[in-house]
Amino acid sequence: MRKKRILAALTALALSAGLTVVPAKAAFTDTAGHWAEGAITKWSEQYGIINGYEDGTFRPDASITRGAFAGILDRFLKYQAVSPAETFSDTAGTYWEQQILKLHAAGVYLGNNGQALAGDTITRQQAVTMIARAFGVTGTSTALPYTDAADIASYAQAPLAEMTARGYITDCADGRFRPTEPITRAEIVNILNNMVTVLVQTSAVYSAPVEGTLMINASEGAYLKGMSISGDLIVAPGVTGPVVLEYVTVGGTVRNFSNVELTVIADTSKPEQTPGGSTGQQPSAGIQPSEVYTPSPTTGEYITYSGKQYPVYAGVEPNRFAQNDFIWDPVHPDRLMYVGGACSTSFGIDVSAYQNRECENNTIDWQAVRNDGVEFAMVRIGLRGTSTGAIHADAFYKQNIEGAMAAGIQTGVYFFAQAITVEEAIEEADFVLSLLEGHQINGPVAYDWEMHDSSYRVYGTTPEMATACAIAFCRRIEEAGYKAMVYAGQYVSYVKYDQGALAPYLSWYPEYKSASSEKLYPTLYYQMDYWQFSSSCAIAGIGDGRTTKVDANIRFNW
Repeated sequence: MRKKRILAALTALALSAGLTVVPAKAAFTDTAGHWAEGAITKWSEQYGIINGYEDGTFRPDASITRGAFAGILDRFLKYQAVSPAETFSDTAGTYWEQQILKLHAAGVYLGNNGQALAGDTITRQQAVTMIARAFGVTGTSTALPYTDAADIASYAQAPLAEMTARGYITDCADGRFRPTEPITRAEIVNILNNMVTVLVQTSAVYSAPVEGTLMINASEGAYLKGMSISGDLIVAPGVTGPVVLEYVTVGGTVRNFSNVELTVIADTSKPEQTPGGSTGQQPSAGIQPSEVYTPSPTTGEYITYSGKQYPVYAGVEPNRFAQNDFIWDPVHPDRLMYVGGACSTSFGIDVSAYQNRECENNTIDWQAVRNDGVEFAMVRIGLRGTSTGAIHADAFYKQNIEGAMAAGIQTGVYFFAQAITVEEAIEEADFVLSLLEGHQINGPVAYDWEMHDSSYRVYGTTPEMATACAIAFCRRIEEAGYKAMVYAGQYVSYVKYDQGALAPYLSWYPEYKSASSEKLYPTLYYQMDYWQFSSSCAIAGIGDGRTTKVDANIRFNW
């Protein structure tokens, strides 16, 4: 009935009224001929996301405060939840207080030592990081193709790498990112323009095809009908009314940040969504999880993660570590040392083609790596694409295996998995085994199944299927005579995996620490065999040995 009322009231409206992007004459006295003129017109005059001044200027090259930037993101996403007024010590009564508290509730605006610093100028790296958080932009990209990459703060490196990889950052023609410089109003508009092609701000029926990404932020909901979107479909957190997709195809992914469930009258091409909406459909044919394993018993206790409770599996050893078990190495300040005394440890790294490409002739100096104290290495042997599902070998896996083994480093391999069926997991294992033919390794073979956001093909995979895929891979690996290991962070460990069923295999857990970390131990409820504690360690023989980022690990030898 709600859908019919929307249609009846809005059929007479122009289908694309107020939404089509049309180049217009500059509405401001200072934007004619500016490099961002078109984007400024679109996002100021058409959508009203970033406004001009009363004197008729836009001031495209002016900086902006942290508070005003929060206002822009709030107008874009229309956040609903608000953090307590006392969250920051310096926001009470200030102009941008509500917007800052909304962004804080959404995990976007974190502040600094309890202060929001709303009046401070926001830098380029701060702004890009906040935009990435707001839009859930995460991924595996680590490359920072900027000549001043060494100046980029550690907190901004991963989001900036992914934002760059997706083509959202296009204002660095001279090769520099300029991380600590103030971001300008034009640069903000340019990033938003690169991320979103069309913004739906009303519940009017929309049917015009979109070459790019369409975002809905209409509080009352929206109705998309008989159209195609070549990029992503994003539903903002401020959408509270119904969203209807009638004969809509989406070439990218659906990212639903709202609490409303989408009504799909005809299938979209990729109906997977971020938390808050309905989940994607998984293949029903083929080997079923029940044919692979029997669910493990639980203890009746629960782990609280992201506000939800997940069962504790019986017979799985809990985490033994405590705060005093780890210290920073006085010789290598970016490496943690285990000083607890309950076991011996080894220091190791994991590498992929990303590290090779930072080296002269794409070659890691493995002897220098060994001389720098590295005792074991996990080499990426291959990967399955997060969108296409195609399987590829790592471009440098052969030379990395051979180089590490020749240097006397214990060597294992890992495969970046994206299996959504048991058959695909077996295919991944067989692919790894085929690549290992003719190569000697003396370390484990790890299954690295990750799901960062809805752009990953594994999004929506049920916990039963995810567990079955991991077990199928590991069984195939161990049948071939290798030791299997499962790599998983907290989300996959708690939400997707039956830990009791995976207990027979080694575990590899990532949780990064830095000098500012309050807890220097891994906080996963369960005990792990390997801990990836950093993604930014400097290792001799890889790149320049100072600024090239390498994942660092500790192996616990019980």
